[in-house]
Amino acid sequence: MSTLAGEILIVTGPPGAGKSTMARALVERFDRAVLLEGDAYFQAIVRGWIAPWTPPARDQNTVVTKAMGASAGEFARGGYAVVLEGIIGPWFLDTFVPAAGGMPVHYLIVRPTAEIAMDRAIAREAPALVDPEPIAHMYEAFESHDGYERHVLDTSDHTIDETVNLVLARVEEGALRL
Repeated sequence: MSTLAGEILIVTGPPGAGKSTMARALVERFDRAVLLEGDAYFQAIVRGWIAPWTPPARDQNTVVTKAMGASAGEFARGGYAVVLEGIIGPWFLDTFVPAAGGMPVHYLIVRPTAEIAMDRAIAREAPALVDPEPIAHMYEAFESHDGYERHVLDTSDHTIDETVNLVLARVEEGALRL
């Protein structure tokens, strides 16, 4: 089995990219692993929730990103391989990484073609985001990845096993480390 013990792997990308599927497959490759689902942190907000893709959600998103980073950091300090799947764009890494408390962070942007991502996203069932407008907006946000090109993986033509193998190889060679 591969090792990522004491380290964090963020699996991010637009809705429909395959983050959840990939993250579940990745944790199966480790002896001790934690899967953190970013959506669960947003769903924990019982009152005062703001749609995260809207401009008024900036403060909420900062708090949630810090909570994800702190949780991931604690599990990593405990010796677990931590896979966090969720929408953590490059614009939030300066919030997440310090919150992780100095633990090593690897960063992967999963980005199939826009058509594939949209088809997958709108095929899901509620409460998942299935509205094409914010899905397209978030896809576009992940198209601009200046300085993070080496962290992008186009999964359009790969099976889940092929993708996981590619990701693990890139982690082991240090290509995804921040």
